[in-house]
Amino acid sequence: MLDIYNNGVLMKFNKVWIVALGALVISGCAAQRDLAEGSFDYLEVEDHGALNAPENLDVPQQRAQYRLPTLSSEQREGSIGQAVSVRSPRQVLTLAPGSRVDEGSNETRLAFDAVEGITDLPDWVWRAVVAVVGDLDAEIIENNPQERIVTARFTKEQYSLGREGFINRLRRVRDVYASEQVLTIEMQAASHRRSAVIDARASEITWLENGNPVSAQDTPVMLQRELEAGILNDISAYLARNYANEQIADARRGVEIRQSETADGFAAIVFDSTFNVAWSLMPGVLENSGFVIDDFNQSEGVYYTSYEPAGKRSFFRRLAFWTDTERGELPLTVGTEVEFNVDDRDGVIYVIPYIDEEPASAEQVAEWMPVFARAFREQTED
Repeated sequence: MLDIYNNGVLMKFNKVWIVALGALVISGCAAQRDLAEGSFDYLEVEDHGALNAPENLDVPQQRAQYRLPTLSSEQREGSIGQAVSVRSPRQVLTLAPGSRVDEGSNETRLAFDAVEGITDLPDWVWRAVVAVVGDLDAEIIENNPQERIVTARFTKEQYSLGREGFINRLRRVRDVYASEQVLTIEMQAASHRRSAVIDARASEITWLENGNPVSAQDTPVMLQRELEAGILNDISAYLARNYANEQIADARRGVEIRQSETADGFAAIVFDSTFNVAWSLMPGVLENSGFVIDDFNQSEGVYYTSYEPAGKRSFFRRLAFWTDTERGELPLTVGTEVEFNVDDRDGVIYVIPYIDEEPASAEQVAEWMPVFARAFREQTED
């Protein structure tokens, strides 16, 4: 028996080791994802200079697109080969409602037009600018409200990569890359307050590897664009997230629930709203009614729950059948699994409970309604 146990442990160890080794190899490859693949033998080609034609030889005029430019000394000392990232420049994303990017423009700029429900667009945008810049943990040295904000020079960690070498990977040694910069964000707003444009500019940039500055030729070529587009994307994402939350909060105010039935005759909890609002309300309603969400499927509109009015029980607590458990307000056995189907039909939301894969009866839903109504009010009045 001992040999069998030892062999089993050894087999498990070997499997774990193979998986771990594979993960190390993959992580090593992932660290090179921004580098060109293939050979860099072209770097060893000697520069033979310009082609000198013999006298009295008619040399055809070379087309401009095939003419090699003359490199300056600074360009010749720049990054080449594996030191050059092949990643495309970061794009400014139009995540926020009403946002747009002017096509063909090389400037790091994000424009905004009128947004439904926003009466003062520049104020709305500028509050997002102040919030995002505030999260950078950078000192603000200039702040002209709704016009210009400038930070002192600050450090921001960008990413980390596993250090090359088997021992380093085994010990999970990583090199940390960061940037030091000054950020300036300026906004121009129309007098009618229904449009605005924000520009981002990064300056005094230094690239750091493990806290130490690197040479200019080893600094990422697109770093300035990365920093500028990154802050605009953070602002755009902040606006999109807050706008969605505010819309949901406005939509759910004053919503009342009632008991009814579907066209198929299933008992349901019903209210007039949209699917997105209903889906965002349900977790709080279920929790306040004594249910614990085990899983969910938003595309199918289903919450998988169990009735646990005292909270989710541990494995050993479930085994202790002799102890008293809080039954809760609903006439359900603790641990009963219930599915809640959220169905949108022409602007009316039907929430249909299923117990053991069978739809709840009208009598059962009627018993639940007082508890669900109170939990629903608590969510819509927040």
